[in-house]
Amino acid sequence: MDRKVLKGLLIMIACVVLVVSAVFVFVIHSYSELFTGVLYGAIGVVFFVVMAKILSLIQREGKQDD
Repeated sequence: MDRKVLKGLLIMIACVVLVVSAVFVFVIHSYSELFTGVLYGAIGVVFFVVMAKILSLIQREGKQDD
């Protein structure tokens, strides 16, 4: 699979996860603040991992150009 396609796919997945989680948090927020805090933490970790993967792909692509 081409790296540009993979990078675009990862960016789209990150955007979808953020939108779905934001909607989910607004729905669940009225039920439990503790659950919302755990959900925000999990979203932060997932977001960090996805962004690290995207940045590593960009870095590898830059090294290949040299």
